[in-house]
Amino acid sequence: MSNEFELNVLGTRGSMPVNGKNFLTYGGATSCYRILAGNEEIYLDAGNGILDARPEPNTRITILLTHMHLDHIIGMPFFVALGQANRRVDIYAKERAGLNVTEALDRLISPPFWPLKVGQYPADVAFHELPAENFSIGAVAVDVMEGSHPLGSTIYKLTYRGKSLVYATDFEHTPESCAALAGFAKDCDLLLYDAQYTAAEYDKYRGFGHSTPQIGFEVGTKANAGKILFVHHDPRRTDEELSAMEREFAGRTDKIMFAKTGDKILL
Repeated sequence: MSNEFELNVLGTRGSMPVNGKNFLTYGGATSCYRILAGNEEIYLDAGNGILDARPEPNTRITILLTHMHLDHIIGMPFFVALGQANRRVDIYAKERAGLNVTEALDRLISPPFWPLKVGQYPADVAFHELPAENFSIGAVAVDVMEGSHPLGSTIYKLTYRGKSLVYATDFEHTPESCAALAGFAKDCDLLLYDAQYTAAEYDKYRGFGHSTPQIGFEVGTKANAGKILFVHHDPRRTDEELSAMEREFAGRTDKIMFAKTGDKILL
Protein backbone atom coordinates (compact mmCIF):
# COMPACT_ATOMS: atom_id res chain seq x y z
CA MET A 1 0.00 0.00 0.00
CA SER A 2 1.30 3.44 -0.92
CA ASN A 3 1.60 6.10 1.76
CA GLU A 4 0.81 8.86 -0.72
CA PHE A 5 -2.37 10.93 -0.47
CA GLU A 6 -2.85 12.58 -3.83
CA LEU A 7 -5.48 14.82 -5.40
CA ASN A 8 -5.86 14.98 -9.19
CA VAL A 9 -8.00 17.77 -10.67
CA LEU A 10 -10.15 16.43 -13.52
CA GLY A 11 -12.95 19.01 -13.75
CA THR A 12 -13.10 22.53 -12.33
CA ARG A 13 -16.21 24.23 -13.74
CA GLY A 14 -19.59 24.77 -12.19
CA SER A 15 -23.03 24.78 -13.80
CA MET A 16 -22.09 23.57 -17.30
CA PRO A 17 -19.09 22.48 -19.41
CA VAL A 18 -17.36 24.98 -21.68
CA ASN A 19 -14.65 24.75 -24.33
CA GLY A 20 -12.59 26.92 -26.61
CA LYS A 21 -9.40 28.93 -26.57
CA ASN A 22 -10.46 30.99 -23.52
CA PHE A 23 -10.75 27.95 -21.26
CA LEU A 24 -7.56 26.00 -21.82
CA THR A 25 -5.55 26.78 -18.69
CA TYR A 26 -8.18 26.22 -16.00
CA GLY A 27 -10.19 23.73 -18.00
CA GLY A 28 -13.78 23.54 -19.17
CA ALA A 29 -15.04 20.27 -17.67
CA THR A 30 -17.38 20.18 -14.68
CA SER A 31 -16.65 19.03 -11.16
CA CYS A 32 -14.55 15.91 -10.66
CA TYR A 33 -11.56 15.33 -8.35
CA ARG A 34 -9.70 12.03 -8.02
CA ILE A 35 -8.14 10.98 -4.73
CA LEU A 36 -5.47 8.28 -4.53
CA ALA A 37 -4.88 6.99 -1.01
CA GLY A 38 -3.13 3.66 -0.78
CA ASN A 39 -5.32 1.09 -2.55
CA GLU A 40 -8.31 3.43 -2.60
CA GLU A 41 -9.28 5.49 -5.64
CA ILE A 42 -11.99 7.96 -4.66
CA TYR A 43 -13.78 10.33 -7.00
CA LEU A 44 -15.42 13.46 -5.64
CA ASP A 45 -18.36 14.05 -7.99
CA ALA A 46 -18.76 12.76 -11.53
CA GLY A 47 -18.99 15.82 -13.75
CA ASN A 48 -17.74 15.44 -17.29
CA GLY A 49 -14.18 15.78 -15.99
CA ILE A 50 -14.43 12.07 -15.14
CA LEU A 51 -14.14 11.31 -18.87
CA ASP A 52 -10.38 11.81 -18.55
CA ALA A 53 -10.01 9.47 -15.57
CA ARG A 54 -7.60 6.59 -16.05
CA PRO A 55 -8.20 4.28 -13.10
CA GLU A 56 -5.27 2.41 -11.62
CA PRO A 57 -5.41 -1.35 -12.33
CA ASN A 58 -5.67 -2.65 -8.77
CA THR A 59 -7.47 0.04 -6.79
CA ARG A 60 -10.94 -0.08 -5.27
CA ILE A 61 -13.09 2.66 -6.77
CA THR A 62 -15.55 4.82 -4.85
CA ILE A 63 -17.57 7.79 -6.10
CA LEU A 64 -18.76 10.31 -3.50
CA LEU A 65 -21.48 12.54 -4.90
CA THR A 66 -22.19 15.88 -3.26
CA HIS A 67 -25.65 16.16 -4.86
CA MET A 68 -27.48 15.33 -8.06
CA HIS A 69 -27.36 18.57 -10.03
CA LEU A 70 -26.50 17.82 -13.64
CA ASP A 71 -23.03 19.35 -13.65
CA HIS A 72 -21.97 16.93 -10.90
CA ILE A 73 -23.19 13.69 -12.48
CA ILE A 74 -23.19 14.33 -16.23
CA GLY A 75 -19.97 12.37 -16.77
CA MET A 76 -21.16 9.23 -14.97
CA PRO A 77 -22.26 7.29 -18.11
CA PHE A 78 -18.80 7.79 -19.63
CA PHE A 79 -16.68 6.66 -16.66
CA VAL A 80 -14.36 4.03 -18.09
CA ALA A 81 -14.36 1.88 -14.94
CA LEU A 82 -18.08 1.16 -15.34
CA GLY A 83 -17.24 -0.75 -18.52
CA GLN A 84 -14.74 -3.05 -16.78
CA ALA A 85 -16.33 -6.34 -15.74
CA ASN A 86 -13.66 -7.03 -13.12
CA ARG A 87 -14.26 -3.72 -11.33
CA ARG A 88 -16.17 -2.95 -8.14
CA VAL A 89 -17.52 0.61 -8.12
CA ASP A 90 -19.22 1.92 -4.97
CA ILE A 91 -21.35 5.06 -5.32
CA TYR A 92 -22.45 7.11 -2.29
CA ALA A 93 -24.94 9.97 -2.11
CA LYS A 94 -27.52 11.34 0.27
CA GLU A 95 -31.23 10.96 -0.45
CA ARG A 96 -32.56 14.24 -1.83
CA ALA A 97 -36.00 15.36 -2.99
CA GLY A 98 -37.33 11.96 -1.90
CA LEU A 99 -34.98 10.03 -4.19
CA ASN A 100 -32.16 7.78 -3.07
CA VAL A 101 -28.95 7.53 -5.09
CA THR A 102 -30.20 4.68 -7.28
CA GLU A 103 -33.53 6.34 -8.03
CA ALA A 104 -31.95 9.71 -8.77
CA LEU A 105 -29.35 8.35 -11.18
CA ASP A 106 -31.91 6.08 -12.85
CA ARG A 107 -34.17 9.06 -13.47
CA LEU A 108 -31.51 10.67 -15.66
CA ILE A 109 -29.34 7.79 -16.87
CA SER A 110 -31.87 5.43 -18.39
CA PRO A 111 -33.91 5.08 -21.59
CA PRO A 112 -34.92 7.13 -23.51
CA PHE A 113 -32.17 9.52 -22.39
CA TRP A 114 -29.41 6.89 -22.26
CA PRO A 115 -29.35 3.20 -23.32
CA LEU A 116 -28.35 1.78 -19.91
CA LYS A 117 -28.87 2.43 -16.25
CA VAL A 118 -25.66 2.72 -14.22
CA GLY A 119 -26.41 -0.58 -12.49
CA GLN A 120 -26.55 -2.35 -15.87
CA TYR A 121 -22.94 -1.58 -16.81
CA PRO A 122 -20.44 -4.49 -16.80
CA ALA A 123 -18.79 -3.37 -13.54
CA ASP A 124 -20.04 -4.60 -10.18
CA VAL A 125 -21.80 -1.39 -9.14
CA ALA A 126 -23.10 -0.91 -5.59
CA PHE A 127 -25.19 2.07 -4.49
CA HIS A 128 -25.08 3.33 -0.91
CA GLU A 129 -27.12 5.79 1.08
CA LEU A 130 -24.64 8.21 2.61
CA PRO A 131 -24.19 7.61 6.35
CA ALA A 132 -25.29 10.50 8.53
CA GLU A 133 -21.87 10.99 10.13
CA ASN A 134 -18.49 9.31 9.70
CA PHE A 135 -17.59 6.11 7.90
CA SER A 136 -14.51 4.53 6.31
CA ILE A 137 -13.38 3.60 2.84
CA GLY A 138 -10.56 1.21 3.64
CA ALA A 139 -7.95 3.25 5.50
CA VAL A 140 -9.61 6.55 4.53
CA ALA A 141 -11.86 8.11 7.17
CA VAL A 142 -14.79 10.06 5.74
CA ASP A 143 -16.74 12.71 7.66
CA VAL A 144 -19.73 14.56 6.23
CA MET A 145 -21.72 17.69 6.92
CA GLU A 146 -24.57 19.35 5.07
CA GLY A 147 -23.78 22.44 3.02
CA SER A 148 -25.90 25.48 2.19
CA HIS A 149 -27.24 24.93 -1.35
CA PRO A 150 -30.68 24.61 -3.01
CA LEU A 151 -31.92 21.07 -2.18
CA GLY A 152 -28.68 20.55 -0.21
CA SER A 153 -25.13 19.45 -0.91
CA THR A 154 -22.79 17.22 1.06
CA ILE A 155 -19.41 18.50 2.26
CA TYR A 156 -16.81 15.74 2.62
CA LYS A 157 -13.71 15.49 4.80
CA LEU A 158 -11.27 12.71 3.87
CA THR A 159 -8.46 11.77 6.24
CA TYR A 160 -5.61 9.37 5.45
CA ARG A 161 -2.45 8.76 7.48
CA GLY A 162 -2.79 11.99 9.42
CA LYS A 163 -3.53 14.21 6.39
CA SER A 164 -6.95 15.60 5.50
CA LEU A 165 -8.80 17.44 2.77
CA VAL A 166 -12.24 19.03 2.78
CA TYR A 167 -14.40 19.32 -0.35
CA ALA A 168 -16.89 22.19 0.05
CA THR A 169 -18.38 22.82 -3.35
CA ASP A 170 -21.86 24.24 -4.00
CA PHE A 171 -21.69 26.08 -0.71
CA GLU A 172 -23.30 29.45 -0.02
CA HIS A 173 -21.86 31.53 2.76
CA THR A 174 -23.82 32.81 5.71
CA PRO A 175 -22.36 33.60 9.13
CA GLU A 176 -23.76 30.30 10.39
CA SER A 177 -22.66 28.13 7.46
CA CYS A 178 -19.17 29.65 7.47
CA ALA A 179 -18.73 29.05 11.19
CA ALA A 180 -19.88 25.45 10.77
CA LEU A 181 -17.54 24.85 7.84
CA ALA A 182 -14.54 26.43 9.58
CA GLY A 183 -15.11 24.09 12.52
CA PHE A 184 -15.58 21.05 10.28
CA ALA A 185 -12.42 21.87 8.30
CA LYS A 186 -10.30 22.78 11.33
CA ASP A 187 -6.57 22.20 10.64
CA CYS A 188 -7.18 20.42 7.33
CA ASP A 189 -4.25 20.28 4.94
CA LEU A 190 -6.34 21.25 1.91
CA LEU A 191 -9.71 23.00 1.62
CA LEU A 192 -11.50 22.87 -1.74
CA TYR A 193 -13.91 25.80 -1.67
CA ASP A 194 -16.66 26.94 -4.04
CA ALA A 195 -15.64 30.34 -5.43
CA GLN A 196 -17.93 30.66 -8.44
CA TYR A 197 -18.69 34.35 -8.07
CA THR A 198 -16.67 37.50 -7.51
CA ALA A 199 -17.63 39.71 -4.57
CA ALA A 200 -19.10 42.22 -7.04
CA GLU A 201 -21.28 39.54 -8.68
CA TYR A 202 -22.51 37.85 -5.55
CA ASP A 203 -25.55 40.05 -4.78
CA LYS A 204 -26.96 39.31 -8.23
CA TYR A 205 -26.71 35.57 -7.59
CA ARG A 206 -27.54 35.48 -3.90
CA GLY A 207 -29.48 32.30 -3.13
CA PHE A 208 -27.99 30.33 -6.04
CA GLY A 209 -25.88 28.32 -3.60
CA HIS A 210 -22.32 29.49 -4.28
CA SER A 211 -19.65 31.69 -2.76
CA THR A 212 -16.64 33.92 -3.47
CA PRO A 213 -12.85 33.68 -3.12
CA GLN A 214 -12.83 36.40 -0.47
CA ILE A 215 -15.18 34.44 1.77
CA GLY A 216 -13.27 31.24 1.04
CA PHE A 217 -10.07 32.90 2.19
CA GLU A 218 -11.76 33.99 5.41
CA VAL A 219 -13.15 30.49 6.07
CA GLY A 220 -9.82 28.84 5.26
CA THR A 221 -7.98 31.24 7.57
CA LYS A 222 -10.41 30.58 10.44
CA ALA A 223 -10.04 26.85 9.83
CA ASN A 224 -6.23 27.11 9.75
CA ALA A 225 -6.27 25.22 6.45
CA GLY A 226 -2.82 24.46 5.06
CA LYS A 227 -3.86 25.30 1.48
CA ILE A 228 -7.06 26.56 -0.16
CA LEU A 229 -8.04 25.41 -3.65
CA PHE A 230 -10.81 27.46 -5.26
CA VAL A 231 -13.15 25.31 -7.35
CA HIS A 232 -16.45 25.44 -9.28
CA HIS A 233 -15.34 28.24 -11.59
CA ASP A 234 -18.12 30.13 -13.32
CA PRO A 235 -18.52 28.77 -16.88
CA ARG A 236 -18.22 32.31 -18.29
CA ARG A 237 -14.97 33.01 -16.46
CA THR A 238 -12.08 33.02 -18.94
CA ASP A 239 -8.49 31.98 -18.28
CA GLU A 240 -7.47 35.63 -18.34
CA GLU A 241 -10.07 36.56 -15.75
CA LEU A 242 -9.20 33.65 -13.47
CA SER A 243 -5.50 34.47 -13.73
CA ALA A 244 -6.26 38.05 -12.70
CA MET A 245 -8.23 36.79 -9.69
CA GLU A 246 -5.35 34.50 -8.76
CA ARG A 247 -2.89 37.39 -8.93
CA GLU A 248 -5.01 39.37 -6.47
CA PHE A 249 -4.17 36.81 -3.81
CA ALA A 250 -0.56 36.17 -4.81
CA GLY A 251 0.76 39.13 -2.83
CA ARG A 252 -1.30 38.31 0.24
CA THR A 253 -0.63 34.61 0.81
CA ASP A 254 0.95 31.52 -0.70
CA LYS A 255 -1.93 29.34 0.53
CA ILE A 256 -4.30 30.12 -2.34
CA MET A 257 -4.61 28.16 -5.58
CA PHE A 258 -7.27 28.27 -8.30
CA ALA A 259 -8.01 24.77 -9.58
CA LYS A 260 -6.62 23.94 -13.01
CA THR A 261 -7.45 20.76 -14.88
CA GLY A 262 -4.44 18.46 -14.67
CA ASP A 263 -3.21 19.77 -11.33
CA LYS A 264 -1.76 17.17 -8.97
CA ILE A 265 -1.49 17.96 -5.27
CA LEU A 266 0.32 15.71 -2.80
CA LEU A 267 -0.80 16.05 0.79
